[in-house]
Amino acid sequence: MLPRRISHFEKDQLKQHLLKLKDEDRRLRFGGSVSDYVIEKYVDDTIDDVWFGCFDDELISACHVAITDKEAELGCSVDKDYRGAGLAQLMFERAVTHIRSLGIETVYMHCLTENEAMKHIARKNDMTVVSEYGETDATVKVQPPTAITKFRDAYLDRIALYDMLMKNNLKLYKNTFWV
Repeated sequence: MLPRRISHFEKDQLKQHLLKLKDEDRRLRFGGSVSDYVIEKYVDDTIDDVWFGCFDDELISACHVAITDKEAELGCSVDKDYRGAGLAQLMFERAVTHIRSLGIETVYMHCLTENEAMKHIARKNDMTVVSEYGETDATVKVQPPTAITKFRDAYLDRIALYDMLMKNNLKLYKNTFWV
C-alpha cells in the first residue's frame, strides 16, 4: 500500500477512520480524550492542510501534516488491524518528502510519553526525542530541497494514484467476471 494525498472528496472517509479509533487510541493520537464532535470539527478545520493516507478499500491510516512557517508537525493514526505493517513509517517518509519539497526546515511530532509507536517512528528516523512531564517532543532538521526532491514528491503522488487505479480496476474486473 502506498500513501497518497487524501483529497477533500475523501473527508468523510478521514472522519470515519478517526472516529473508529477506540478511547485509548484516541487519547494517544490526540493527547487526551476527545469526543466524536471534536474529531469531526478537527477534520473540518484541517482538511485544507496536507493529509496522506493508505487505503485498503477504505482509509486505514492517516498522517496530518500541519505546516507553520518553516516547521511541520506530523500526527499519524493506523487502524488496529493494520498496525505493525510499516504504514506509519511509509506515511512519515511520504510526508517528509513533501515537507522537504516545500523547503520546510524542521519536522516535529508531539505525543504522550506512553505513545511507544510514535516514539519508535521518531527514533527510527533519527529524530531528537525529549520526554518531560508525561509528554514527548521529537524533532529533526530536514535537508534543503533539490530538483530531485520536487520531482520525487510529484512522482510519489502519481505512483500512488496509479496503484489505486490498478487495484480498483482489478477489483472491478474480478467482480465482473468471477461473480
